Amino acid sequence: MNLIDKDATRAKALFVGGLTPGRENMLAGLRDIGMKALHFETPSRARSRMNWCDFVLYGATGREDMAAIRRIRETGKPVAAILRPEDKGITPSSIRSGARTVFVDEVHPEEVFQFSRVLSEEGYLRREIRWLRTDAREEQGGWRFEGTSAAAERLRRSIQRAGAKYGTVVLEGEKGLNFMIVARALHALHPGTRHPFLHWGPRMRRVSTLESALKRMADRRGAEGDVLEKGGTLFIEDAQLMGRDHQKALARVLRKKSLSQEFRVIFGCTHDPERLIQDKILKRLYPEETTCFVKIPPLRERKKDISLVAQGILDEFTSRVGQPRRRITPAAMDWFSAQEWWGNESELEMAVCRAFLISEGNSISLDDLGTTPRRQARGDMESFFRERLSSVIAALGDGQGSDFYEHTIRSVEKPLIELVLREAGGNRTQVAQILGVSRNTLSRKLQEFGLTRSFPSRRR
Repeated sequence: MNLIDKDATRAKALFVGGLTPGRENMLAGLRDIGMKALHFETPSRARSRMNWCDFVLYGATGREDMAAIRRIRETGKPVAAILRPEDKGITPSSIRSGARTVFVDEVHPEEVFQFSRVLSEEGYLRREIRWLRTDAREEQGGWRFEGTSAAAERLRRSIQRAGAKYGTVVLEGEKGLNFMIVARALHALHPGTRHPFLHWGPRMRRVSTLESALKRMADRRGAEGDVLEKGGTLFIEDAQLMGRDHQKALARVLRKKSLSQEFRVIFGCTHDPERLIQDKILKRLYPEETTCFVKIPPLRERKKDISLVAQGILDEFTSRVGQPRRRITPAAMDWFSAQEWWGNESELEMAVCRAFLISEGNSISLDDLGTTPRRQARGDMESFFRERLSSVIAALGDGQGSDFYEHTIRSVEKPLIELVLREAGGNRTQVAQILGVSRNTLSRKLQEFGLTRSFPSRRR
């Protein structure tokens, strides 16, 4: 028995309407072949089990039942109308109301099985189309994961370690990194490219869109229900931006034991280097024993890979706009490799595409980067203070009787504590943890600097 026939046999049928001896035999026959079947006299009584079933058999007796067929069809469940011989005249009305097919009593169980088989086959075709679309989209847009640096090799080993053992993967990295490439690599490894890849991206920030998707998951409907039951990957980009209530609703769905062994969920958690306190996802979303954590290195830790990534971005962009391939000159490549790229791949992509639009020849040279706004110099903290203090120290003279040291420490310490207090919304325990000091030391400093007033919570 092939997979389609197995799915057809395992389907759950809900029969709504009056029973006759022939219909009782039909339900008994369905149960004999392994199909689960329930019976309810009226649609109102069947409503509570509508999410349980895979399709509905509706025993219609007249045109007044057409509204009930439409309401069932609106739930997303396929409907087959079962008519008595004397009611065959309402067949066209049944089809217009949303019935997928019409059976006339007495119905043989094999007819219902074939109907279930058609539905299963359509499900597999939808999965195939969804896979082809996502695969084509990945082929047309987005550069491949490039790199030979030690950081890139560590990332590859982390992807391999995730393997098929971990059903949940948490990707962590800075803003601007290409999380999609890593998520696709994890998907290819497990559950594999024979399954669809579902991406919850920026459009899921709309509450109504997210709630609809979560409801489809809970009801096992649509693309979301499909990957849960038959396998696939759900990649949630910027998962930390989901509201707490939505994270709890998602956790309830993911805790169910009926999930396919071929299902994997990937959470992308973006960290902003400019923020002291990061939004996080709830721990209930990632059970420790089945979760693999993968750290994506920032681009500035992959200096060796920047030339490959930049050329890959350029090749992808020229292909997208239908232009001949261009190359980056060695001098321009040295410039790209010398930058820090705190915005990671997103910032690098903007720089490459800007240079492409400015360039006129078949290559991008250093001259094409000259009109690029000069990047603000970013050094480490020591360089920053060395630059600011050099002129002050030169004016101190011999420094006899000076309190310059204490004054400098206070000048740095007070705004530092003040900024961390504001970022933490006045939570002193959190401030002490961030600064790495005890609560007693923090309280003494707050008194000393006059920072005992309350601070508002940081806006999200």
